[in-house]
Amino acid sequence: MKPSITLLEGYHVTAAEKRTILDVIEYQRKHAPETWGKQWLGFKKSPKDYAVAPDPEKPGRYAVLIRTKYRNDRGKPAERTSRVVIETKGVTPLPHPAYETQDLFAPKSWELAE
Repeated sequence: MKPSITLLEGYHVTAAEKRTILDVIEYQRKHAPETWGKQWLGFKKSPKDYAVAPDPEKPGRYAVLIRTKYRNDRGKPAERTSRVVIETKGVTPLPHPAYETQDLFAPKSWELAE
């Protein structure tokens, strides 16, 4: 299945931004979960940076902060931050630390008391 992004909440996300968000998710897969959503990532010459954090309640859903750097009318540097919520399909979700799978074969607490 081809990777795709569906916008759930927030303003329009361009196709280029969707591709970059998918790249950020793949980059974060190789790094520690403590940095997810806190580290601003983007391409060197792009004025946009992205912070992508997985939703702890639903795998495949992400909160994305998009920081855009620009110059105002007076030529001074400024930045704008917007928040969107997306859902991915065709992409293995990042394993959020809050996701817990119940081990059916693990010993129960009363079985360990012996």
